[in-house]
Amino acid sequence: MPTNRRSQIAITLLQFYDRPIAKVSLELFFTVAAVITFALFAIRPTIATMGKLIKELDDKQTLSQKLSQKVAAISTAQAQYENLKDRLTVLDKTIPPTPQFDEALLIIEKIASESQLTIVSLEAKEVPKEPAVDVPLSQKTRVSRPIALAVTGDYPAVRQLIENLQHTQRTFIIDTVVFTVIEQRGRKVLQATITINVPYFFADQTKTDALPTPAAGGTPVAKP
Repeated sequence: MPTNRRSQIAITLLQFYDRPIAKVSLELFFTVAAVITFALFAIRPTIATMGKLIKELDDKQTLSQKLSQKVAAISTAQAQYENLKDRLTVLDKTIPPTPQFDEALLIIEKIASESQLTIVSLEAKEVPKEPAVDVPLSQKTRVSRPIALAVTGDYPAVRQLIENLQHTQRTFIIDTVVFTVIEQRGRKVLQATITINVPYFFADQTKTDALPTPAAGGTPVAKP
């Protein structure tokens, strides 16, 4: 009985597929399936390329925004620089980028003379040389060298000298003031010995080139 039923179903299907409409429907199905399959393979690279282009566009827009922010920051910094550039020379005169030690000695001598004091001595243990080639400030370190000034006169004049030194455009740091009474031309006078530190910026050897290698049996010599 089941065998006869299966045979009838098979015969019915064969009769259906023998009809023209069934043949056309089947061919149309395979054609549409083939077109869709080929279309997917053809469009896939285009879709991938479009995705990459969209990502690149987003990245470039982000980069453009960052560049715009940097340009705005530079413009603001430029405006601030224009407003403050006149003060930069004042900073260089306050603590100069090079020793300028001779100028410092002249300033101290001038102020002492204008304070109605007699200069007994003006000495510096070490007078630093001006560098032959300057380096950026980032490669420099703030240092100072002492100057010993001895003057004679009354106390108010010495006090005024110290105040004038502390209010000059060039920075002077009063380290010590020692008062002594000396005899001068048969009379006693007040003498003040003042130690003045003169700060400036000088090339730091640890931030610039390394020290040269010494010769055999010699000692290393720092660059001037």
